[in-house]
Amino acid sequence: MPDRRAEKFWSRWTMTLGVVAVSGAAGVTWTQAEVNVVRPEAPGSNAEEVSVASTEFKFIPATVRVIAGRSVTLVLDNSQAETEHGINVPAFGIYLIARGGQVTRKTLIFDKPGNYEFMCDLPGHQEAGMKGRLIVSGP
Repeated sequence: MPDRRAEKFWSRWTMTLGVVAVSGAAGVTWTQAEVNVVRPEAPGSNAEEVSVASTEFKFIPATVRVIAGRSVTLVLDNSQAETEHGINVPAFGIYLIARGGQVTRKTLIFDKPGNYEFMCDLPGHQEAGMKGRLIVSGP
């Protein structure tokens, strides 16, 4: 009988390498997406918190609404999931990742109103249904 711990280790290691590669690509996207500006906000500000829970394999809610120009703390709640998940918003170059059982957050300001797609871009996750819509409305 194969050792499940070793199998799980190599599975996670492979996934981590993929995430590192994708993270580098997301950094490139940030510089290419200057039209859609996201300004980082200082921690401890009066940011509105928007929480997105990730499960196997969907986001709840799948549609997120924020107001342009206001400080928002985007929370990826992966506390109920067993596998790693992420939120990638390519239009803004945003990438959050959380291991199974973790919660990750980032405070920022979306400056450009519009409808944008977000997804978990770990291998096979988007295809399994992990995608959603970010709606940034005018101030």
